[in-house]
Amino acid sequence: MPFILGTIALLTAAYVWYIRAKGAADMAGELMNAAGDVRAAARRFGYKLRKREHPVDGIEEPVVAAAGIAEAFISLDDLPTRGQRMGILQGLQKAYRVDLNGAEEAAVLGRWLVGQCGSADAAISRIVKKLISMGGQSELQPLMAVLNTAAGADGASLGPRQQEALQEISRRFGL
Repeated sequence: MPFILGTIALLTAAYVWYIRAKGAADMAGELMNAAGDVRAAARRFGYKLRKREHPVDGIEEPVVAAAGIAEAFISLDDLPTRGQRMGILQGLQKAYRVDLNGAEEAAVLGRWLVGQCGSADAAISRIVKKLISMGGQSELQPLMAVLNTAAGADGASLGPRQQEALQEISRRFGL
């Protein structure tokens, strides 16, 4: 009898171990797909991650910078909604004259860049500086159009941190 109980316990342990390993493999596959989306977006926009340089410094396209700022902006006060994410895509299409696929890829790359900055506040500050260095003050008008489209997508008003971010951008960069 103890032999049968030991065998059942051993088989149960093996089954639990198998299920956990399979779950980990599935999770790794999903992460690799997400990483593939970022790689595809980076390839489309000619983004190159350089050693000893912050990922934001590799941005070469204003649409990617605007997407990153918009992604950080909508996440300042609450979790972003689907409507706000759609607002970003519409704003990018209109302001930067890209197709939907290009806007989606810019948003994916922008979301990744925000993650590399650590916080939404840090991302906005750093990416706005990069945007200004790429194209000067003239790049702020399309950016503000994207931010206004994203913020007004759900009909909700701006949160306090979002208002503060807009005021900071205006004050620091002379809008």
